[in-house]
Amino acid sequence: MQRPLWSVGDERRTVYGDASIHWTCRKEAHLAAPSRAGRGGLIVHKGRWAYCDGAVADTQHEWVETGGVPIDRLIDWAKVMDPWRATTVRRTR
Repeated sequence: MQRPLWSVGDERRTVYGDASIHWTCRKEAHLAAPSRAGRGGLIVHKGRWAYCDGAVADTQHEWVETGGVPIDRLIDWAKVMDPWRATTVRRTR
């Protein structure tokens, strides 16, 4: 039986085995930043998983509900595949 990690009133919260992302960051500066490609950027927001794809140090996010989606739907794959925009494949000298 899965139990919520915590609850507020009758609302269920993140449960063991629930890997869905329920919030995504839509802050303009974070959307313009290179993609994290799924590495880092996960936090718990209002008791549910949240993901920010922007590789930034800024912790001020603008969260929008997703309804619960897999993380691969929130990654900007165009940035990941472009070596000049993705932090995961760019090499610095």
